[in-house]
Amino acid sequence: MISLPNPTSKMTHNNPYVQTLIEMGYDEADCQTVAAAGVKKQFPLNIHGRIFNTQEEYDEALADFINGL
Repeated sequence: MISLPNPTSKMTHNNPYVQTLIEMGYDEADCQTVAAAGVKKQFPLNIHGRIFNTQEEYDEALADFINGL
């Protein structure tokens, strides 16, 4: 006998690992943020309209931002 999925259950994610984490109580945005943490940046990098041409330029702007907090 073939078991059909329960029509009342919602599986809106193609990634079963993310779906499992969401069922455990994690937030989907947190799962995506952590997944992107190990991705190497490619330059030039455009973040919200600000363009960083090199890693050094990005690191300096990030340090300035953190020091200004």
